[in-house]
Amino acid sequence: MHILIKANASQQTAFLQKTLPQNLKIEWYTSGNKLADVYFDFLYEEEGPAFGYVSHTPVFVNAVVTTTENMPKNFIRFNGWPYFWERKVIELVHQDMKMRALAEKLLHQLHLSFIWCPDIPGMIAARAIAAIINEAYFCLEEGVSSSSDIDTAMRLGTNYPMGPFEWAEKIGLAHLSTLLIAMQTPNMQHQIAPLLLASSPTNS
Repeated sequence: MHILIKANASQQTAFLQKTLPQNLKIEWYTSGNKLADVYFDFLYEEEGPAFGYVSHTPVFVNAVVTTTENMPKNFIRFNGWPYFWERKVIELVHQDMKMRALAEKLLHQLHLSFIWCPDIPGMIAARAIAAIINEAYFCLEEGVSSSSDIDTAMRLGTNYPMGPFEWAEKIGLAHLSTLLIAMQTPNMQHQIAPLLLASSPTNS
């Protein structure tokens, strides 16, 4: 099987840490209309679609915030953010059952585990963790505690693998602020913490 991947250096490293089949040919995409059996675009939201010329097979795009509404019909969202891609189960989004079936066949061949999620910004895990991080920034801004103490309390009190500020550093504030803004658009319940927004590189 030939897999074509557009990714930066850290994403390439993370991809290779998956337990992949031995007969897999991995090619890192740079340009051109190259063909393969499977396509992954980790830079979709940063740089736009790399595999827009592909229509015959599923194309997996790292689109955590962007929904499928205006995507080509064969594009399947996945969460490739730092921390989330390293988890054992990949979150996927697509509405068409035939395209899901094609995607499932390819992913099983790659030995990748997955779940299907609703077509909303953040899918499931990223929404939950972004909300936790957002609340932690509200607490920090209000002087409830320090960032290191909040991290310690969350790790020890809830048995989370990381505290919210550790998560924020790993995921990136630019990613988080973009998602939280998308989440608050239809529902002001998800109002973004001013300190988080001010700290994001997209607002500096």
